[in-house]
Amino acid sequence: MIRPVFISIAALTIILSLSFQLSAQRFTFEGGFTAGLNRADFLGEKEKFWFDDYNRSATSGISAGPFVKCNFNIDTYGLLELRYTRKGCKFGYINKIFTQSFERVILDYIELPVMYGANSVFHGKSGDKAFAFETGFAFSRLFSSRLDYDPEMKREVTANISGFRNYDISWIGRIKIPYKTKKRHALLWGFRIEDSLLSINNQYKLRNFCFGIELNYVAKNL
Repeated sequence: MIRPVFISIAALTIILSLSFQLSAQRFTFEGGFTAGLNRADFLGEKEKFWFDDYNRSATSGISAGPFVKCNFNIDTYGLLELRYTRKGCKFGYINKIFTQSFERVILDYIELPVMYGANSVFHGKSGDKAFAFETGFAFSRLFSSRLDYDPEMKREVTANISGFRNYDISWIGRIKIPYKTKKRHALLWGFRIEDSLLSINNQYKLRNFCFGIELNYVAKNL
């Protein structure tokens, strides 16, 4: 069975190719690189997954990768990204010597986000502030999963990570604010939220959820 991510990639490639052939004279292209820090957590049946409901907390993650931006006009654009993203969850518990210990699930993905963006301006008392809003979907492939814990302080029953699916489909929302802009280059700050649309585990109803800040470098008018 062909996996949904490969179907989506093929469909996206065809759509972009046709759009470029039909309207290439109206489009301009930009490229760049994004790097960011995430706070990641699981949503759903976390108590069942951890076999406990005590002191759950988010864990830290990172994301980075290149992107291509297609400007449809002065106000709207599309984005195609390829990025590495680390997600997961951290669980805190009191160990056998009555101190705090943690178990942490680490999930490493290669993601293909497909985004639609709109430029806008906020009119405030101190002046106009440009920003952009982006929304879209990410098609992800899991290539690494592991459980980190202290072997000497582990619980009698640890979480089972063998049931994680090797793909994820998620919704992404993002706001970008210009930091430095020049004729050929730009730096933008971004705030990003990502939430899985499907369960990422075969046994438990779990979804990835993460949010974080990003720094985007853009090379204009490629």
